[in-house]
Amino acid sequence: MKKLIAQSLYQQVMREVLNDIETGMWQGDEALPSEQELAQRFGVSQGTVRKALDVLVASGVLYRRQGVGTFVTDAGDDLGGMRFSALNEHATRAPKVEVLSCVKIHAGEYLAEVLNLRRSAPLWQVRRLVRIEGEVIGVDESLLSETTFPALDMRRLRELGGNIRALCWRDYRVRLKGCDIRYRAMPAAQTEARLLQIEVNEPVLQVIRLSKDFEDVPQVWSAAWFCSEKYALQSVEMIG
Repeated sequence: MKKLIAQSLYQQVMREVLNDIETGMWQGDEALPSEQELAQRFGVSQGTVRKALDVLVASGVLYRRQGVGTFVTDAGDDLGGMRFSALNEHATRAPKVEVLSCVKIHAGEYLAEVLNLRRSAPLWQVRRLVRIEGEVIGVDESLLSETTFPALDMRRLRELGGNIRALCWRDYRVRLKGCDIRYRAMPAAQTEARLLQIEVNEPVLQVIRLSKDFEDVPQVWSAAWFCSEKYALQSVEMIG
């Protein structure tokens, strides 16, 4: 039996469960031991275990099936988790994500501050296209520290369907929480207009996300630009 000490017990239980997930003890969609078994393992009450699991469920790392148990959520993609609908329909559609490029750049002042890096620190810039029924409706740019994610491979990212969050977890053992999201309408800049095949300064919806790990360290900054002429963004389904 592992006895936990110091700091908040439920936070320690959270960290232990996350460590076990990150080291592969439990895979995606695999059930955790019962709360009673976990309580015995960590030497805490079932209430403490339940509180820790509640937080992990709320963060999307775990999910519950009533009457069955608590399961590990596979690392879902925030971009692929977005749902769109045609302006004349109520039904929502999931997009297809296509990896466009992955290049190394250097952090400017803004990104260095947001990601807690030194200015000019090396970053990976990953660009992805978002399609509905083959039509490009969005372009996304994600930036990750090259130090934390060395040798990031575009072929591997394509194997994972462009899922950056899955790549962070499976290949680098960095588990991301649900991201902070901000929206704003803005004119399309030249690069985004070219990829979206629209005119420069045409209005687009920008969606900015900042994903942190469970130590609250910023790991991935992303910005997406969407055309709003035919499709509306309805929701973002954040999954682990």
